[in-house]
Amino acid sequence: MIRIALAAGLGVALLGARDAGPAAVGALYVAAVTAALVQYDLRQRRLPDALVLPGLAFAALGALWSALSASSGIAVVVTAALCGLGVLLAFLVLASGGGLGMGDVKLAALLAAALGALVAGRGPPTGEGAVDVAAVGAVVDVAAVGAVVAWVLASLVLGGIAAGLVLRSRAGILGGTSPELPFGPVLLVTFWAVALGW
Repeated sequence: MIRIALAAGLGVALLGARDAGPAAVGALYVAAVTAALVQYDLRQRRLPDALVLPGLAFAALGALWSALSASSGIAVVVTAALCGLGVLLAFLVLASGGGLGMGDVKLAALLAAALGALVAGRGPPTGEGAVDVAAVGAVVDVAAVGAVVAWVLASLVLGGIAAGLVLRSRAGILGGTSPELPFGPVLLVTFWAVALGW
């Protein structure tokens, strides 16, 4: 029941935002799976492909639909694709160093593509053509970097707390290792902050 209420609330908030058109299809899919993804990541430290990967098709559908029905044309498709691929490559590099799972990488790509389509579909307040794509890419990149920074800070703070607990505990309840922190909720909160605030 909570999942349905959250999905409905996010969907209504998104559609109530200014100029949310067909490009919002990907974001509406994200609204439908946000609660489930947060729950999976908090409990199991994983983001199931069955929930993440279909979102890429919805983001592509929204971008294509927006391109066919709006004056923005192909720019929405190009922006969604470039944002999704750019964030995918950046997160693959981050994951290669450890600390991020492939579920996080796939979710980041989905959110970037959906956000790129959504923001481009709304029309950034800058010039035209390549400038629009650059503006949208900048918004998505800032959101992704903000999510990474928030996650690193949370890791340091919670890792320090966990280390303190381990030092105080003779039994080493936490096993002497820093806990794995779920990154999915951070990505989703950042996505919704940008999607609803743009």
